Amino acid sequence: MKTFALFAALAATLLAAPNPPRPAECPRNAVQPNGMLPQGYIRPHLMLPISAKRPGRVFRPVDWDMGKVTPKDFCSIIQYELDPADTQGKICNLVFDFPRRMEAQGLYEFSGSGKFNFTGYAIGTRAVYGVTTYNNQPPLGPNPPNPPAVMEPGNSYIIKSEPCGIPAGVRGPVTFAFSLCSEDTLFVFEERHSICPLGFYIILTDDPNA
Repeated sequence: MKTFALFAALAATLLAAPNPPRPAECPRNAVQPNGMLPQGYIRPHLMLPISAKRPGRVFRPVDWDMGKVTPKDFCSIIQYELDPADTQGKICNLVFDFPRRMEAQGLYEFSGSGKFNFTGYAIGTRAVYGVTTYNNQPPLGPNPPNPPAVMEPGNSYIIKSEPCGIPAGVRGPVTFAFSLCSEDTLFVFEERHSICPLGFYIILTDDPNA
C-alpha cells in the first residue's frame, strides 16, 4: 500500500507540473530563416565608442562586445575582420538581430524612436583604440544604401547585402567598419546569442552571380 501511495503521489505531482517552456521565437530575416546564427557567422572584432560632445577624447570600450549610442552624443564604431579566402563568391550580409528583452536576457537598454544613422568607412581602414576619436575617424566609404528607417525590439534586419568584393589575392584579414549614431535614441547593448542573437553580425551566403 505504501508503494502504491508513493506512485500515486508522484503521478499527481507530474500531472500538476507546468508544461516545459517553449523555445524562444527569435526574430527572423531572409538569411536567418530560423532566427539563429548560421555556421561561419562573423562577429565584431572591435566596438569602440566616440563622442560628438567630446570629439577629441579617446574612450576605452566598456567591454569589447558592448555598443553604446546616446542622443546626439555617443556613437559606436563596429568593426570586423574578414578573411579574404572565406569571402570569395559570397554575399556579405550585415544583419542586426534585435530580440525582445526577455529573449535577449535583458542585455540591452533601449529608449527613443529607434532611428539610427549608419556611416560606412572605407574597406580596409580601421578604428584604433587610443587613436580614433570623433574628430579622427577612419576615412569615409559607402554607406548602407537602404538601411531600415526604424529598428525596434522583436525584429531582425538586413542592413546591407552585396558581394563582398575582396580580391582573391589579398593577404591577411580585411577590415570592414561602420559607425552607429542617433539623434534621439538611447541604445546600450551587449553582443550575445545565449537565447536569441543580439547585435550586428556578418553572414556569408552564396553569390548566385559568382
